[in-house]
Amino acid sequence: MKKLIFITLFLFLSCEENQPTQNIKDPNIYSIGFGSCLTQERSMPIFNSIKSENYDLFLMLGDNVYGDSEREDLLELREAYDKQRENFDSLNLNFPFEAIWDDHDYGLNDAGKEYAYKEDAEQLFLDFWNIPEDDIRRTRPGLYFEWIENIDGIEVQMLFLDTRYFRDALLPTDERGAPGKERYLPQTDTSTTMLGDVQWNWLEQKMATEVDHRIIVSSIQFLAMGHGWEAWKTLPHERQRLIDLIDQSSSDTVLFISGDRHRAGLYQLSSDSGKNIFEMTSSSLNLSFTNDEEAGPLRIGPTFVDENYGEILLNKLTNEIIVNLKDNQGKVVQSLSL
Repeated sequence: MKKLIFITLFLFLSCEENQPTQNIKDPNIYSIGFGSCLTQERSMPIFNSIKSENYDLFLMLGDNVYGDSEREDLLELREAYDKQRENFDSLNLNFPFEAIWDDHDYGLNDAGKEYAYKEDAEQLFLDFWNIPEDDIRRTRPGLYFEWIENIDGIEVQMLFLDTRYFRDALLPTDERGAPGKERYLPQTDTSTTMLGDVQWNWLEQKMATEVDHRIIVSSIQFLAMGHGWEAWKTLPHERQRLIDLIDQSSSDTVLFISGDRHRAGLYQLSSDSGKNIFEMTSSSLNLSFTNDEEAGPLRIGPTFVDENYGEILLNKLTNEIIVNLKDNQGKVVQSLSL
């Protein structure tokens, strides 16, 4: 049976700031928070709001530290993790984490498989996030993995993609800074890959599983087409391959969550077979930039450039999922119901 989908955009014009209060946990709601772009060098007041949400799980979508390093000993990355550990300890965060990396915790801005120290950077990531010794991520290259949970009879699958370790070089722009061509152009060489053969094979197997809700975690944006920064659009053949894979799956609706951009937004695409693909980008947690609006052919509403975080709320009674984008005070900016 097809699911009904409702989209609501909230615009808040009030400047009133309220201190977050501890929310009472609804036992019928399983809640997951998510966010990206968290520099260790700035304060993190947004976590006051996040802590008040009482999330069952929080997802870090990449750029979880800023430790770019061209040194063999990865000194800057090691120091970034040490500082972030101190920050986390002082915040006394009250929820478990799952995480994937992006470029600045991978080790180098916009880097892909060519990064010379990626194996050591991977070990730093695994150790910082306390990944168990028997976890499959410690036995294979790359950080991709599946999180799957049966929540009161509702099967929820999250597929965390590694868009760094195996990714081929991107095609540099011919007009740096131009709108829509800021850094990269769509790659014309269709032999290039985002995920690599092994990760693609893994993803195809996981997408063949029948689940109630499927969420794909990508550190870089999947649907966005209106800019020339890093995104799946830079490798359009790989983007289409994943859309085709969704078309072949049993899911009528797939949700992507992403980060990276220092701006947030909600995106929607209907595939050729009628599958509904949504994406909520949440960025940043404490490193916002003031930028002009960008083109958004698949975007619903404007982007949001102030600090923000996202949440996924599963109603265990109705099997409905609500996805919200919230500002640093915990106010809803955009909302999507699946």
